[in-house]
Order: sequence, then C-alpha cells, then structure tokens
Amino acid sequence: LKSVSGNTLVAQTSEPMDAAALRALAQTLAQDPRVEYAEVDERVFPHFVPNDPFYAAQQGYLQSPFAQGGGANLPNAWGRSVRGVPVSGAGVTVAVLDSGYRPHVDLVANIVAGYDFVSQDGFGDFFTANDGDGRDADAQDPGDWNTRSEQCDVDNSSWHGTHAAGVIAAVGNNNTGVIGIAYRAKILPVRVLGVCGGYTSDTAAGLQWAAGLAVPGIPANANPAKVINLSFGRSGACSQTYQNAMQAVINAGVVVVVSTGNDASTTDITQPSNCQGVIAVTAHTSAGANTDYANVGAGTTISAQGNNIYSLNNTGTTVPGADSYSALRGTSFSAPQVAGVAALLAQIKPGISPAEVKAHLTSSARPYLAGTYCVGRPECGAGLLDAFKAVYTLLQSQGVANAAPLMAALPQQYVLPGGALQFTARATDADGDGAAFIATGIPNGATFDAVTGVFNWPKAQPAGDYTVVIQPTDGATLGASVSVKIAVTTAIPVQPVVPEVPPTPIQPNPPTPPLTLTPIASSGGGGGALGWIDIAAGLLLVTGAAWARRAAVPQKLRS
Repeated sequence: LKSVSGNTLVAQTSEPMDAAALRALAQTLAQDPRVEYAEVDERVFPHFVPNDPFYAAQQGYLQSPFAQGGGANLPNAWGRSVRGVPVSGAGVTVAVLDSGYRPHVDLVANIVAGYDFVSQDGFGDFFTANDGDGRDADAQDPGDWNTRSEQCDVDNSSWHGTHAAGVIAAVGNNNTGVIGIAYRAKILPVRVLGVCGGYTSDTAAGLQWAAGLAVPGIPANANPAKVINLSFGRSGACSQTYQNAMQAVINAGVVVVVSTGNDASTTDITQPSNCQGVIAVTAHTSAGANTDYANVGAGTTISAQGNNIYSLNNTGTTVPGADSYSALRGTSFSAPQVAGVAALLAQIKPGISPAEVKAHLTSSARPYLAGTYCVGRPECGAGLLDAFKAVYTLLQSQGVANAAPLMAALPQQYVLPGGALQFTARATDADGDGAAFIATGIPNGATFDAVTGVFNWPKAQPAGDYTVVIQPTDGATLGASVSVKIAVTTAIPVQPVVPEVPPTPIQPNPPTPPLTLTPIASSGGGGGALGWIDIAAGLLLVTGAAWARRAAVPQKLRS
C-alpha cells in the first residue's frame, strides 16, 4: 500500500480482520526468515488537554495519579472516543438534586429544564423554599442563607447545587473557567434543598421525577436522567420512603450516586447513601488517603477526592451575585465526580444498567495508598475512582478499536549461569501519562527500573527457571501484565538457519501459529515483541532486508 523506509512496507489485507486474526497473521509473517518483524499499522490518537484556564492549576482532582495521587485520571478517559465522539458524556442527562442552579456562564449551555420541588413548610410558611412559593418549574437557586439560629447554623448562601453541577458538567474546552468530568452531558437541575436543607418528601418526589417517573400534581419530566446525583443526607438507617423511591428509580435503569456524609464516622454512612442499590461515595485526600471528615461504613462503594474541589460558584452572600469560581471540600463534591464518570460510561453504552456501572467503577478502582487507614477495610469501598480505567475496560468490552492491551509480549529469555541478562519491558502509552511499571518475581541479584522498564541481571545464578511479571503502574487494562520466562541454563536452544525458499501462501484467516522465539545473543539480550493490535486495522508493517542478512549467519541465535 505504501512505504515507510527502504526496508519497511505497508501491506493491506484483502478483507477486514479482527484483532486476533491480525495478530495471527503478523506472527505468521514474522516467522518467514526474510522478515525481520511484522506488526499492525495502528492508529494513534491525540492526547486531550482541555484549554479551560483553571484546569491545570486548580483541578488537580481530575488529573492523572502521576500528577496527583488521588486524581480521578480524566485526561486519559477524555482522549478516547466512541462512535466518532469524544468520551465526554455527550447524549447523557445527569440530574442534580440539590439547592438548584445559577445560570453560570460556564454551565448554562448544558442546562435542561428542571423543577423546583421545595414545598411549603406548613400553614403557608415558605421558610425552606426562600422563594415565596412551593413547587414550580423554576429550579434556579434563590440563595439558602440563614439568619435563624434555632433552625440551623447561621450562614451565607452556599450555591451548593451550582458547585456540584459544575463538577459534573461545566462546559469544557471552551477557553473559560473549569471543565466538568462529563463536559458535554446535560444537567437536569432538581431543586430539593433550601434554607437549612430539605425534606425527605421533597427529595424522594424529586428523585422519582428526575428518573421520568410520575409524581402526582407535577408535569411529566421531558428530560429523564440516566444518572442522578444526591449530595445530601441525614443520620439513621435508610427510611422506607427513600428505599421505595430508590428501588423504583433503579428498576427504571437509572444510576443513583450519593455522598456518604462528613461526620468523621468510621462505622456509619448517612441515608440515603445507605439505601440498597445506590453508589455511595466517600472522600479521599489529594494523596489518596481517606479524609479525616468523610464517613465510611457498611454500604460504601468507592472514594473520590474531597479536598480543594474547584468548581462554579457565585459571589452573592445572600441573594445571587456574579458568577465566580471557588474550591470547596466534602463528600458532597466527591459524589459528583463519580456521577460524572457514570455519565461517561452511559455514553459508551447507552443501555448500561446501574449494576453494570457499579461493577465497572468498583473493578477499576485504584487501591488506597499503602499505610493509610482504609487499606484492607471493606467498609471504605473498592478504592479510589479511576475514570480512565473504568472507561477503558468498558470500551474494551464493547470492542472499540482504541481500547487495546498496553503491554507488549516478551519472548523467553535465556542466559548462561553467571552471565549477564538485560531486556526492556515496553508498553504502548495509550493513557498518555508516561511509561511506568511494577515487577514481581525479580530474582536475587537482579534489578528492575520502574521508569525505564529495564530488567538487569549482571550475574545470573543459580541455574533454573524464573518468571517475572511486569505491568503498568496505572493498571490500564485488566490483564495488561506480561509474564517473562527466564531460563538460566547451559542448554540454550539454537534455531537452525532456514534456507531462503518461497514462503507458504498465507490463508485469509490463518489460525494463530505456535511462535518460537530465542534471544539475539547468548548473553541474554531480550527478543522482539508484538505490540497491541488495533481491532480491524487491516494494515501490516513488514520489514525484511535486515532479517534476511541476519538469517544468513550460521549458528547465530535470533529473536
């Protein structure tokens, strides 16, 4: 089809082939003595870095764990695409049941028509509502400041709902302010909190309406949500009212994400996060340790960063003022991060069930930082939120072409007793955060460089067989590790020279052939490897001349 260099040509298959067939074809070609190597002509993808001014300096909670230990690893997720659209929450509606919203310049384009469910307190009193009326179609936040200490703490307006909504879906890559996790998702604002919080009745009604279920006396929801975020709660077991509402919503296929609370409890989480079927989110620090305020306990699902969560705000201390930005903390702003990632998963697989979302989030979570409180404690949940790993595994299960294993295979390594062995582990840097590895099974006297991937054994002994397992530190795929077999032996196999004869014609869909690989030098230099295969790529890079020269040298070990 085309050339790369004098020795390297691109050949196109006669028909589309999946990853397994392409891998088999490449391996078959590589066994021809006139071919130095054959690999798939893969696509490469741009690394997404948003142009929102506050992203780099203020939104560390979204960044790679290599940049911030507790980061949710969003850039690597955003760099993927599905059906030609970036992974960004496009086409997904997320309901935010909270204090309402302000039409912030960095959010309003992603707002769809919601509803105000804050009703009267009784006998004509609208103290909680603070807008002079009860339930209506205006979900804007009038402010929730309080001057009556007998009800709750005296305080200024919090603009809590706007901050949470911004974490989920602030407009992204618009050269303005911050970026939301699901920056192309739509926000359905459902106002259920006012002065001194809200009532179970209003929040349960708003929850059902957000999912598209009927609520007496309320018009039908024209924008049913796939994901619902609840950043509120109270002590006690899950009430029957909450559990009934949750079950109806989950049965409708809607994901419910709830914060666990900020009471520093190590045994109990608040309701409704302790209701059955929800995703309950606690908070960790920027380094990945559970915060000193975040509740953990039975029912906790996962953790997201809770400190210095920079998002949208308003300058008004009572009634609304100007748009602004600020950093707040609490599980209230950890839960929206998980809701945002749930929206990314719903974009990839529109019909995904709440149970599937929960499974992808928990199976892809990173372990808590060694030496911290939550290590080995199931009441802390599965671990730290990792958007890239959750997105990646779902893309892979859906057969999307840019989700492929990171680690390149390595052939068996041979070295004489007392000899030197060196080889390099390689990974396709699909996640854009730089190569870094961990290795287990390192023999005594050998070293492994976690940054460069270089294994070095200057004096291999005693004789025997060894297995070293190497994997990327971000665990970008389940099963991304590679096992390298090492034989310290005097019986190093020698592959005989193969005469140059015309190769056997290759069938369109060959079976995966056995592959015999031996090292290039008896001192133990590592052999070549096939990298990851792009599904249905159909293009093979083949280099021949150098291999043909190598094959002409008798008794020379090769790989």
